[in-house]
Amino acid sequence: MKKLIFAVIALSISLFGFDYHLKPKEIAKGVYMFTGVNEPVKSSNGGAIANSYWVKTPKHWVVVDSGPTYEYAKQAHKAIKKIANLPIKLVFNTHFHDDHWMANSYYKELKVPIYATKTQTNEYKPGGSSRVLKLLKKEDLANTKIVTVDNVVDKNFTIDVDGTKFSVIKLDNPAHAPEDFMVYLKERGVLFTGDLLMSERLTSIRHGSIEGSLAAIKLIEQINPKVYANGHGKFTDKTALKETKAYLEQLKSTALAAIKKEQELDDYVKSANFDAFKKYKLFDVAHKENLFAAFKEYEFFEE
Repeated sequence: MKKLIFAVIALSISLFGFDYHLKPKEIAKGVYMFTGVNEPVKSSNGGAIANSYWVKTPKHWVVVDSGPTYEYAKQAHKAIKKIANLPIKLVFNTHFHDDHWMANSYYKELKVPIYATKTQTNEYKPGGSSRVLKLLKKEDLANTKIVTVDNVVDKNFTIDVDGTKFSVIKLDNPAHAPEDFMVYLKERGVLFTGDLLMSERLTSIRHGSIEGSLAAIKLIEQINPKVYANGHGKFTDKTALKETKAYLEQLKSTALAAIKKEQELDDYVKSANFDAFKKYKLFDVAHKENLFAAFKEYEFFEE
């Protein structure tokens, strides 16, 4: 009997895919957040490590960072319909890391326009592969695939959706990624930062730049939003700003000090003191690689 029950459960999972247990949290008027887990992409979390956001306008929804899989987007849409059953106007992908946008395939079926960076369109072609496609279970990836982007974000612009203005802020230089953009809802005081900011976990600069990231943080500080809709982590106050800035500044200062002392790279990696950041998630995963990247960036750096 027990074997039969387990077989039924296993069959149900294979038929219906990963259950994300998505519950939208309102972080500002008409702005809802689905919070990711602070872990690497793996089958046990269905790839749902990044935050995804929905913005309600009078007649539509707008999505910022669609999520990791088709099934994730389908479940998010089902959950958000309980708040308001409105059509989706467009989807923004803030940067090219696939945990933020492999769910585009769901929205493509609904004929929703997708806005993304040129880096994303260059790096990921329809029919190709990605980290999410390699790491998740086949049954959890049903209908998940790389789809074409409809609009390439290569400059600042504003889109008006039913009187709600979405200001797209394209960064001039690499920051978290080779290309990043933010979305600002000035009238609601919400800034969608993508992975330029994270809380409770370390960032990764393997594809970006510490200097570019610090410049982005300076811009964010100038904007000074009421609500920080960050790429990862549950906090929407200044927590992610403070945590990300402190870590990046420590990377810069320690790398410059090591280079000034003519320290070798391996010695720097072994001796740099980052004890204050060991409490953050993904320290063991991202930190060593960030040290290498910091040393390389500042080895021939001139202010």
